[in-house]
Amino acid sequence: MFMNEVCKNCSLTKKAVEYYMEQGLISPKVKENGYRDFSEEDVETLKKISVLRNLGLSVADIQSVLSGKEEEELNALSHRNALKIAALQEKERLLKELAVTHDWERIQKAVRQLQKKQSVLERILNVFPGYYGNFLCLHFSGYLNEPIETRQQQEAFDTIIDYWDHTEFEISGELQEYFQYLDKNMTEQGEDFCRRCSADVRYAVEHIEEYLKNNQEVIERYIAYKKSKEYKATPVYQWEKLLRQLHGANGYYDVFIPAMCRLSRSYKEYHEALLKADEVFARKYPLYT
Repeated sequence: MFMNEVCKNCSLTKKAVEYYMEQGLISPKVKENGYRDFSEEDVETLKKISVLRNLGLSVADIQSVLSGKEEEELNALSHRNALKIAALQEKERLLKELAVTHDWERIQKAVRQLQKKQSVLERILNVFPGYYGNFLCLHFSGYLNEPIETRQQQEAFDTIIDYWDHTEFEISGELQEYFQYLDKNMTEQGEDFCRRCSADVRYAVEHIEEYLKNNQEVIERYIAYKKSKEYKATPVYQWEKLLRQLHGANGYYDVFIPAMCRLSRSYKEYHEALLKADEVFARKYPLYT
């Protein structure tokens, strides 16, 4: 298929197709007469590029999607876009507030805090681009709204940025397949599901005695399963083991969490409640802990 037919078939201009060729997204053969000969695979790739460009993806993002891990990359981009959309919605709210209050100083502080919040969440997704990273973002997002007013808070923020900039997490083989499966299923559940999970965790922490009493049967079944050989033979067990090793080795509990407590008063209160809840749970189920 030659250029004119390709442009018509893919709803693209000649200039656009040539640009994608320059960027290395496609590489059609060149015939002896100088005409480019596009294969069926080239045409299908261009159709995908057209869709992705219309969805607002950059060339770099498109290259990632076309790299061979299509589903994984699309899910990761979806999570990143959700962050951007949330930030845009907050900016729109601040713009409306500015129109009413004309409080330029307060809005400037709010915008700066929003930028700091986004910088933390984006780094989390860089390390964990899938479901787990999205869950972490939803979990910590509500604790990153407090203004940075003290030197201690600024130092804590810098520590958090440095922590995520130097954290790497790689999985392969069967665990990679499980991670993709998890991402797919959690994406189908939707972000509201993640929000409900995060809210349920906070409620359990804040009302631990009530939670243990009302969910005793479910908790005991869960503990029995977690101890079973069946569970230990699953990719989930291996993934959790790998995650614990990572968090133990890279300072998640010794660097990141203490820094969050210094940065955010509300997170410090939550973390203190979490430690107390752990103590109550340990007394109730000492063999499990």
